Amino acid sequence: MKKSLKVMLVVLVVCITGLFYGLQYFKMEFTDSADYTEKDKREYDFYTPKLLKNMPRVSNTYSFHYSNVSGPNPALIYKASFSGTTDTSKIDTYLEKNGYKKSGGCNTSGTCWIDKDPNITVSVEIKEHPMTIYVEMIDKLG
Repeated sequence: MKKSLKVMLVVLVVCITGLFYGLQYFKMEFTDSADYTEKDKREYDFYTPKLLKNMPRVSNTYSFHYSNVSGPNPALIYKASFSGTTDTSKIDTYLEKNGYKKSGGCNTSGTCWIDKDPNITVSVEIKEHPMTIYVEMIDKLG
């Protein structure tokens, strides 16, 4: 086989591989929502904000959700769910250490937290049946 044909085949394989992976990230960029775990490495790295990545894992069973809400009040919504527990003390301490302060006027039955950025709010909600802690971070766009 000629050397130029081998080089062209290698370049073609690299381009196809790059296109394959690029399209997957392109698809993730424009998705409306996603449910995933930390084991779904690509989704976890792409969707999960630093605040939730570094949050204490208060349960061995947890998952994540991402939503991209469009319309008159666009927002990115990130959620972590910790099953089998209702103790939020480690999460509360973590949020305080990261500059969040408790706030009133929450749209949920949980505790609201605000940061210096007025477009970002975090709520921590407990459900008794089944025992689950929901941590929701809303980033209002615009």
